[in-house]
Formats: sequence, C-alpha cells, structure tokens
Amino acid sequence: MRIVVVMPAVPHPFGDTAARWFYVLTGELAARGHDVSALVATEEPEQRVAEARQWIKKHDGQLKLQIHRLQVDPVALRRKWQNLVRPRSEMIQDPKFTALVTRELARGYDVLHLEQMSTGWFGLNVPRALLNVHYFDVIDWAGRKNMNFGERKALWQAQRATRHLLHGINNVRLLTPRLEEAAEAMNPKGRYWVVPLALDMTLYAMPPPVEGPIIGMIGSMHWEASRSAAERLITRIWPLVKQRVPKARLYIAGWNAAKHLREYASHPDLVLAENLAHPSEFFSKAAVMVYAPSQGSGMKVKVMESMAYGVPVVTTWEGVEGIDYQNGQECWVAETDEELAGKVCRLLENAGERQQMREAARNLMEERYSPRPVVDRMISVYQQLMGSFKAPSRDSLCT
Repeated sequence: MRIVVVMPAVPHPFGDTAARWFYVLTGELAARGHDVSALVATEEPEQRVAEARQWIKKHDGQLKLQIHRLQVDPVALRRKWQNLVRPRSEMIQDPKFTALVTRELARGYDVLHLEQMSTGWFGLNVPRALLNVHYFDVIDWAGRKNMNFGERKALWQAQRATRHLLHGINNVRLLTPRLEEAAEAMNPKGRYWVVPLALDMTLYAMPPPVEGPIIGMIGSMHWEASRSAAERLITRIWPLVKQRVPKARLYIAGWNAAKHLREYASHPDLVLAENLAHPSEFFSKAAVMVYAPSQGSGMKVKVMESMAYGVPVVTTWEGVEGIDYQNGQECWVAETDEELAGKVCRLLENAGERQQMREAARNLMEERYSPRPVVDRMISVYQQLMGSFKAPSRDSLCT
C-alpha cells in the first residue's frame, strides 16, 4: 500500500503523546514494506527535528519523511478571517505545505491518513481520507468554570472545527469507545473505527523495582487534566497517604511542573522536577504512579508508559480510558480520594503485590498495545477503505 500520513509533529518515540504514536505507526508500516510518505508541518525546535530524523533512519527507502516549518500568515486580519471561516486550519493556510500535500496525493495513494483535528482540513472531499482523533476538546473542557475570553473563544473554535470535520470526512478512527460515542452523536452517518495507541516496547526496559515508599506522577502541566490531577494528588490524596505511611515521599515531574505547581514547592517530602530529558528519569524513581484526572478524554500515554516500565499504577477511570485492564490485576482504579489513597498505601506496604502488578501490566502492554497488534488493526481499517472505493487513486486535494 502507498500511505500518505499528515502529522502536526515529527515522529519521535519520546516526543509528546501524539509523536510517540506517529513514530510507531510510520515505522511499523515501513518495516512491513508499505510505501509511507510522512508529511509534517511543525514549529518544534531543531533539536527535536534532528532527533526524529535519526530515529527514522533505519526505515530509509520505505519511509519518506518530509518536514516543513509551519508558516503562519503574517497578515493578522487575513489570518483571523481564515480562522473564522475554517477554525483551527493553520496548516492548510500554509500554501507551501498545502502544495506539498497536493503533490504527494497527485503521485497516487491508497490511503490519506490524517493525524489529529488540525490536519482534517486536508481530507475534505478527498477519497480514502481517514481522520484520526485522539481526544475531543468538547469533552475535555466540559464543565470548566471561570473561563476567560480567550479560553471561551478557543472552545468555540474547537467545537466548530469538530462539527465541520466530522461531517466533512466520513471515515474516522478514534482511540476509545467513549470518543466513538461522542463522534456518532455529532454525525450518526459517519464510519467509525476504534483503534488504540501503541508504544514501541523495545524502548522500555524495565528498571529494578523501587523499594522505598515513593509515589509519583508525571505529566505535561500546561494541560489542564494533568495539572488538576497533580493538584488533587498534592492537596487531597497525598495527606491521606502520609497519615498511613509517614515515611512516604512524593515525586512529581513533567513539562513545566515547577512553573505551574510552584505554590506547593515548600510542601515537606515533595520534589518537583520539570522538563526531564527522558521519561526513565521519572519511572526509575517511583514505586507507585498515581494519576487521578477528573476530566480528559482519550488514552493517557503516561499511564501506558508506567505499565510498560513496570511501575504499578493507581488511577481513575479517566486515566485508563481505552485500556483493557482488570482492576487489581494490571492496575488499581478508584474514584474517591479515600479509595485512591487506600490503594496507594496497599501497594506501598506490599512488595509482592507490586511485583505481581508490575509483571501483569507489562504483559498487557506487550500483548495488546505494542506495534504489531495495533498496526494490524490499522491496516485492516485501510483495507476496508480501499475495498469500499474502487475509483483511480490519483485525486487532487480540495481546499
């Protein structure tokens, strides 16, 4: 198959959440002999771009990576008008990147694979376009109070873009059943597939188990779901753990952790670490990972990574959305502060249970969320798209 993949970030196994999936998808497709053209429009630092190029070198020949520096229209009034007509359409507003996508499609393709909403505008009226949705802002922002004007505007734009694209692109892959239900509610006539994320498990060497009573959390703190989960852990769950396990320590890490959580920096037995060079820096130090979001749709890579590294997880249903877990087997799932704290203490006090959960979680990730089983399902979706459309594959991009 010839697959054109359009992405808003470079494929990188330790980049942001989406970039890790991009790395798995493009690399696995190329390793299987498919002709993959990966087109990226990004504003990421040069170091990240250079690292991505190095990571995909082993797929030279089958994987063609073209990275374009996203150019925003310098005329503010025109840019605002374009975003009013087509919300969140910055990528398709870049004429050079649009021309790049058009050229690749003109060469012939079997599937146009569009990653995340921002790329969706390239798929309108294009046969065999597949929009891949990782989350819905309309879910993540539901119930938020005291939003300022900028936040209300961003939500309004997200709602408009979501409705337009879900009605304009008939084929949609989503990460979880909850996202599928939301999509069907917005457009019952669409074709939907649920295919989860995957991690390259060969990159996740399990560190030795941590013996000390150290609980931790990692996440990008500029994201509301992670920041609120960290605040809940510090202010509500942690005091309950500390009462039962006085020697326990708390380690919170992630992008901008010190910036967004600085008001808690003086708490005793709390360490804040931000912008780690590699996630193993966190997972080699935590005996138990606690992630308790109350809002945030889609799969949580931080939870998947914790399972891959063999660090037992205590979380809420939101934290394991899209993961086929057995409660008490691969992780502990609870909702109230008291229940969550109780599960944390149980694990801290029982090394045998930590080891059992460590092994079960790792096995689950290898069996269901590694590249082969997940990309098998993606290829099945591609085959269904190709089988339902028999016209010649030289189509032009309609903008």
